[in-house]
This record gives sequence, structure tokens and C-alpha cells, in this order.
Amino acid sequence: MVNLINVLVTMPNGLWEKIIFAFNSFAKNYALAIILLTLCIKLVLLPVDYFNRRSSVKMTQMQEKLQPKMAEIQRKYPDKTIQNQKLGELYQKEGFNPMGSCITMLVVMGISMAVFFTLFGGLNSMASYKIVDQYEQLQKAYVAEYAINKAGNEIYNIDDVYALKQSEIDEYILEIYTQKQDESNDVYFARIDAANNAVALKYDEVRESFLWIKNVWIADSPLQRAIPSFDAYAQTAGLKFETDEERNQAKEIYGAVMSRLEANQGVNGYFILAVLAAVSTFLSQYLLTKKKAKKQNYYTKQQEGQPMAPQASTNKAMMIVFPIIMMVFTLSYNSIFALYIVVGQLFSTATAPLIAKLLELSEKKKQSKQKN
Repeated sequence: MVNLINVLVTMPNGLWEKIIFAFNSFAKNYALAIILLTLCIKLVLLPVDYFNRRSSVKMTQMQEKLQPKMAEIQRKYPDKTIQNQKLGELYQKEGFNPMGSCITMLVVMGISMAVFFTLFGGLNSMASYKIVDQYEQLQKAYVAEYAINKAGNEIYNIDDVYALKQSEIDEYILEIYTQKQDESNDVYFARIDAANNAVALKYDEVRESFLWIKNVWIADSPLQRAIPSFDAYAQTAGLKFETDEERNQAKEIYGAVMSRLEANQGVNGYFILAVLAAVSTFLSQYLLTKKKAKKQNYYTKQQEGQPMAPQASTNKAMMIVFPIIMMVFTLSYNSIFALYIVVGQLFSTATAPLIAKLLELSEKKKQSKQKN
């Protein structure tokens, strides 16, 4: 299992990344790619969801059927050991396995959680990779524009610059600061301005945005900048500095390339995905709980006003807990994964009536056969 997870989340050779790259080659936008991928995942898992709900309905029916006998055993045999023995005999006689539905639920939950967390890990790795790759491309655009505009003394052409190693790029950006001492400020700042303009143009080419979200690799939040600060970038890139001098040098390089973008791009979003995730998750849980209650009444003729069952109480708690969890995920990580959550929950909400109808038709067909 550990090896499987490592295969799924390792960048750049992870399975999820390859799948997402394939979808992106068709969609030409990573946000659209993850939406399409989410729909495909949910369609594949739809029969599994149906089977799980059918198993749950059957267990509820059997429990309600045996409830009078179970209550009689509990009343007649207060001793827990004898009580459990008698209940086991009852289950065996009726061909009822109380663990059957639990096993099915655990299998379905295991599949869902495996997809959720491996995709979560893959998208986080991919987001880090994309942010670092984007910055490196902007660095090269900055150096290329500055170098080819060095009047009368061209150091590199564009191809030479893009062939440089990353360490050489960093060194050259630091050297640019020393040029200010050897020439007039007007010439120096003109070239710096041209380099910043080149970075802005390159950013328009390489950025990944979607609707109101300026950078899909960062959370949809007004508390997040579309261009990360140096500290945020260093954390994302996993940079380690042995000395303060190394850190200040890296920060100086980052500021030279990204400062104008950082000032112009502003916040990355407005909590829209977080709200959608919470609302869609609540709606999905509410409809599922409502359908379960309706089915229980349909099958068991349960009377109104009876005390709330422990399962019903748990379901109500989940309607509050799950939306909060999904909101935290959308605010703590990238917008791409938030889109996966929102689209997935909307799909579940949209297909819930279909599954409920299929279950109802299946039960009616079963009852019709029993009468005949």
C-alpha cells in the first residue's frame, strides 16, 4: 500500500500527474482538466456507490425486521455474554450478517479515501513543481531581456540564456546589481524596466488561471497573494539555507524578478471555492441523510415521533463536520484540489436522486416477485 501511494504522489513521475497532464493536453487548462478528471472518477465509482447504498438499505430492512426479537432477547437475558450468544443464534437463523454492510462500507470508504488522499498528495506535489518551474522560467526571461539589451556588449543571446544552469542564472541576476555602479542610472533602470516587462509577458504565457482565480496552484483566498511572497515560495520549494547570507541572497534574487508581479497581481481569490465546497458538501450529506430516513420509513413504516436513532444523530453531526473539513482543505491547499472537492460534491448531489430511484425500483421489483 505504501509503495502504491508513493507511485501515485511522486513528482514528476506520479501516476496522477501523468493522468492530469493527459487531460490537460486535451482541455488546455489545468482547472478544466481536473474538472473532467473528477467527473470521470465519479462516473467510475458510481456503481460502487450504488452497491454500497443498496447494501445499507438491506441491512436497515433486516435490522428493523429483527428489532422486536432483538429487544425481547435483551429484555429476557440481561447478562451480556448470554445476550450476545442469543443474538448470534438469531442472526444465524435468519441468515443475517451484521458485519456485511460494514465491510461493504469500509471497502467503499477505503477506495474513496485512497483516491482522495493520493490525488491530494499528487496535486500538492504538482502545485509545488509548477510554482517552482514558473519562477525559473521567469528568471530566465528576466536575464535574457537584460542581457540582450546590454548596449554594445551583448553577453548572451536568448538560446544561451535558456541553456544556462539554474545556479548560473542566479549568479547572473546578482551580477546585474553591480552594473549600476558602472553606468548611468537612466541606462541601468531602462534595462531593468525592460527585464521586468519581459517577466510580465512571460508570466501571462505560463500562468494557470481560472475564472476569478489568478493562480490555480494557490488557494482561492483573499488572504493569499497570486504571486507568493519569498517566504511562501521558499516553503513551497523546500529551500534550505545554511546561513542568513544565503537566504538574503535568494530573497534578493526573488525580489528582483518577482517584485513588480507581486505588487500588480493582488489577491488570488475570494473564498468562493471554500463556500461552494462547504455548501455542496452539506447539501450532499443532507440529501443522503434525508433519503436514508425516507427509505427507512418506506421499508419499515416507522412512525413519526419515535426517538432519534443513534445513526440519525451521527448523520446530523456529519452534516456539520464534513462541510467544515472540506472548507479547511480548500483554504489550506491549492485551488485545483478545491475544484476537485466542489465538482465531486456537486456530482454526488446530482446523482443522489438517480441512485435513490434505482433503489426504489429494485425494491418494488423484489416485492412484486415475492407477491407472485
